[in-house]
Amino acid sequence: MMMTKSASVRAVAAGSAVLLLLAGCSDTPAASTGGGNQAGNTPASGKKTELNVMIMTETNGDQAEQQIWEETVKSYMEQNPNVKIALQLQNFGGVEQHRAWVTTQLIGGTAPDVFTTRYIWDQEDLKKDLLLDLTPYYSKKSAQLGDKTWEDVFPKSVLQRLIGDNKTYASVPTSIDSVRVLYNKDLFAKAGIQAVPKTWNEFLDAQEKLKKSGVTPFGFPNTKPGDYNYSWTSRILTEELIAGQYDKMDVNQSGFIEMNEYVRAVDTGMVDITKSPYKDVFPIIKDWSKYWEKGFNGVDFNTSSDMFLRGEVAMIMRTSGQSKEIYESKAKKFEVAAFPLPYLTKENHPDAVGKLMEIGGVPAGNLAVPKTIKPDKVDAAVDFMAYVTSSKIQGKLAEKLYRTPATATADIPDNLKGFMFVGDPMKLNIYGGEVDKNVTENNQKIGQLYLEGSVPIEKYMDELKKVMLEGAKQKKQENNWNAENNYGKK
Repeated sequence: MMMTKSASVRAVAAGSAVLLLLAGCSDTPAASTGGGNQAGNTPASGKKTELNVMIMTETNGDQAEQQIWEETVKSYMEQNPNVKIALQLQNFGGVEQHRAWVTTQLIGGTAPDVFTTRYIWDQEDLKKDLLLDLTPYYSKKSAQLGDKTWEDVFPKSVLQRLIGDNKTYASVPTSIDSVRVLYNKDLFAKAGIQAVPKTWNEFLDAQEKLKKSGVTPFGFPNTKPGDYNYSWTSRILTEELIAGQYDKMDVNQSGFIEMNEYVRAVDTGMVDITKSPYKDVFPIIKDWSKYWEKGFNGVDFNTSSDMFLRGEVAMIMRTSGQSKEIYESKAKKFEVAAFPLPYLTKENHPDAVGKLMEIGGVPAGNLAVPKTIKPDKVDAAVDFMAYVTSSKIQGKLAEKLYRTPATATADIPDNLKGFMFVGDPMKLNIYGGEVDKNVTENNQKIGQLYLEGSVPIEKYMDELKKVMLEGAKQKKQENNWNAENNYGKK
């Protein structure tokens, strides 16, 4: 059987999208070696099932990423000759642009059959009846997964973040985000730093040495929520101060503060960010900002990467996937290594638990299916997503693209060992977009003003608390949660 492949490239001004049409095998029917999906085998008739698939790329113009996804689609079609996939690779340049695209495509009924979304949006879109409910497929076995289910191969911590208020699943993650500080080993050695810092005070001491050596210690982009660093920092440090309160928030003792438990905590005043220890996180961040680059509120994510590669800043903060361009850059003239953001101790705050709280474990690269998909395409769409989460493809994404596997069945290559979990997973994630994207966005925007000194901490916390209370109120109304039914726990 001879394989054919055609490709057409279309440049898109906003974000450099690439459209690649990958035709399948010949039209001669053949039995699939892919094993079928949870709902049954892929179509066995002579007619091809045509799928439109959009994958969001991490970096604009990354040829390796393009090649991996092309190879993944091609290998799937080789196993499933009755499926033809048109692959579109698209980079959005930011969270806001990605969200605008997803919303426009879904509302307009023009979304691809499988597309990259974010788990902070999927449940919202499912409730609006814009996405296919994937819940039935999570408990069905797939040969792509070694005759296991998604509920079997995804770690419990991932499933907890994916499941919605109504115990539903709306998307399938293809990787896991874990956050690390990347550092220039040459600049550390020049400044006399002999060991990577573990505690917050050690972290500040290292930056003081770097500053005295004539280098800017940390590159901290902060132009918008999509620069991530401010959100990551406020979330990690907050968890380190409130970990002692987890038990009274976690009503069902699941090990993760679920959405209705978060709403209960906010609604009852158990979580009040205008009070200690919540409000105490932000002066700690502001004090740290003296080691960031000048004009950090005007420096975006890509610019901070360039500064790091030029040796102008000694450290930056990135996920495993975002670190690929740093590790593989030909402009880099130094060795890079990674370590977790150092943790707070009792020396920094009396409520500090004195250990690292990991922001990692967050589902990423999530694939979803629009509600408007034609019924005869559903089996193939689900089977393709299962293939992407197979141990084979997960291993390839890890090795070639620095994507930490979303499943527990794939091996972690050496280039990701520095991103492996070494701390406790955070349970509340209070400022995370998956909890309330309005809180995330306002935290960063008002936080900009606080850092530059134009808004006092009291006003910052008051304004952010209003947004948080409004979000909790809306979720109560949407789900009929109240004190009488223990916020859906009765």
